Order: sequence, then C-alpha cells, then structure tokens
Amino acid sequence: MAEPSPRPARERRRASLLIVFFTVLLDLLGFGMVLPLLPFYAQDFGASPLGVTMLFASFSLAQFVFAPIWGRLSDRVGRRPVLLGSIAGAVVAYALFAFAGSFTVLLLARTASGIAAANYSIAQAYVADVTPPEERARGMGLLGAAFGLGFVLGPVMGGLAGKLGYAAVPAAAGILSLANLVLAFFLVPESLPAQRRQEIAAGRWADSNDLRRAAHNRPVAALMLLFFLVILAFASMESTLGLFVEERYGFGFFETAWLFTFLGVVMVVVQGGLLGRLAKRFGERRLMLAGILLMAVGLAVLPFGRLIALLGMATGLLAVGMGLQNPSTLSLISRMTDDHHQGGTLGVTRSLGALARGVGPLWGGWAFGALGPAWPFWSAALLMTVALGVGIVVARNLP
Repeated sequence: MAEPSPRPARERRRASLLIVFFTVLLDLLGFGMVLPLLPFYAQDFGASPLGVTMLFASFSLAQFVFAPIWGRLSDRVGRRPVLLGSIAGAVVAYALFAFAGSFTVLLLARTASGIAAANYSIAQAYVADVTPPEERARGMGLLGAAFGLGFVLGPVMGGLAGKLGYAAVPAAAGILSLANLVLAFFLVPESLPAQRRQEIAAGRWADSNDLRRAAHNRPVAALMLLFFLVILAFASMESTLGLFVEERYGFGFFETAWLFTFLGVVMVVVQGGLLGRLAKRFGERRLMLAGILLMAVGLAVLPFGRLIALLGMATGLLAVGMGLQNPSTLSLISRMTDDHHQGGTLGVTRSLGALARGVGPLWGGWAFGALGPAWPFWSAALLMTVALGVGIVVARNLP
C-alpha cells in the first residue's frame, strides 16, 4: 500500500504561513507609517530629544509587560482570539494618536500601541505551531520579511499621508488596522490544537513559570541574553536616527521616511529571499554571529561622515545584520523549546526584546542631548562588540 503523499500537509503549512504573513504585514504597515513621524510629531509638542525617545521607550516597555501575558494566554485559549483582540486594540490606539492634543496624550497613545503590538510573539508561536523544526528558520524569516515590507511600504505611505498633515498618518494606520481586523477574522484559522490548549489550561495563565523555565534551559537563557544585548544596542540607534539625520543632513519627515524605506528593502531581500538558503548552507549559528558583526561595523561607521553615500552604506550594513541575526536567534530559541511552551518562551523572548527597546531609546536620547549626536551610535557599536563576544561563546556551547 502506498504511503500518503506529504504534499497536502506541506501545502496547508504554506497556506497558513501566507495568511499569518499578510496579517503581520498589515499590522506592521501601520507601525512603519508612524515610526519616522515620531521625532517630528513630538517636536511639534515641544519635546526634547529625551522626550522624543520616550515615545519609543513607552511603546517598548508596554510590550515588555504584555508580550509574555499574550504569549501565555495564547497557549491556553489559542492564537486566533488573542491575535484578533490585539489588532482591535491597535485600531483604538491609532485613533487616540491621531487626535492627541498634547504630548501626554501622545505618550498614552504610544503606550496603548505597544500593548497591542505585543502580539508579535503570538505570530511567532503561530509559525512554530505550523512548521517542523527544520523549516522554522524559514518561517521566522517570513515574519521578518513582513516586518521588512512594513518598513518598505509603511514609510512611503506615511510620507504621502503626511502631506495632508501629521495627524493623517496615524489615522491612515488606524484604517489599515481596521481592515486587518476584518481580514484576520475571516481568514486566520486556529493553529494550536485543542488538546494542547487543554493540557496547559490547568496552570495559571500569568505567572513566572515561563521565565523560570527559560532560565533553567541554559542554551535558551544564553540566547535570550544575546538577543537582549543586540536589541539594546540597535534600539539606541533606531530611536535617535531621525534626530541624527535631521541635525547632520537636514532631513525632514519625508526624507527620513525614505531612509526607513531603504532599510526595509534591504531587510526584505535578506529575510524574504536569502535567509532560507543561507541557513541551509551555513546554519543559524554562523548567520547569527555574522549579523552581529555587520551591525557593529555599521554603528561604528555611521556618525563619521557627512556624505549620504556613507549613511547609506552604514544603514545598509545595519539592515543586513539585523536581517541575518534576528530570525536566526529566534529560530534557535524555538528549536530548543518543547512544543508545549512555544508561546510562553517566545513571549518571554519578545518581552526581553521590548525591555531592551525601552531602555535603549532612553539612553540614546540622553546621550544625543548630553554627549552629542554621534554618541548613541558609538556607544551602541561598543555594546554590539560585547554582544559579538558573548555570541561566540554561546554558539560554541549550544548542543
């Protein structure tokens, strides 16, 4: 008797990945539209460099608190309902952002957006649900490509919407999120089997077990530490890049939006087109280390020149490096976590990344104002070099 063909199962996996890809893409388009706007919108309310970076920090610190909660809750009740609820929250947050009348309301709106955006760990868990371990790097890279496309199309769309006024940008992002909610409601199936949800339901849905479990898994804990250091360095650069190019090159919102578009194009090419083949040839460990090295070089070079070509080279290195490092590290963490705790572990990882994105901008904003425009990048390059050393040790000791 002939064995059943594996093709239908592969086709179902591909269909599920495409559906969650487009869901994440629509979610991140709104994020990409708003991100280049933040320095200019905040300055309209009289914000200092530290105040500007507080918008980045509040968003990420909200993710730090809620990412493990959403991840663990999705382990109990399923990925679909938590994903839908978070998208609905994004609609409300963008509306509040669009109609903000003060910097305080702006800060509150960004915090609400961060709570909603903590759903990225759910998408990662969704990918883990529907992919076998040997295909997980490709699946995580697909989510990274959605993030990159959000950077490609979002800033362009935001730049065009911004010609109608700054408030038009979050308003348009809110409309996209509303469309995303409708599409996800009708198209996104549940990926977590009911049996696995029932096995987890006996425990508490918000406790420290996920963190303790990750801490006792030495390879996972070491990878999480590395992930934290890389994101900490990258976030201090990301939050001050708009301020830097405004001061050094005289960029406005539209030019800054195109710079973020360039970053997104590079990340899409790396994560959507090259990562799967590179992972098969070199493995996630080497790609992780190569990505960190490229980012360290890019950060060190970026502040030195006044030529736009140098800016393009440095930011290109940063985009390639993040495109290699981030999904490779997440794939290794996922592969070393058992199937029953994917949501919780990836939620903790996302939470640590959010903490880094909360602390990094605060340092970057203070350094920009107190030490000079180059210091957020030089200090991030130093920290990335430390992360490279940690990564070499971690890679050697992974099973």
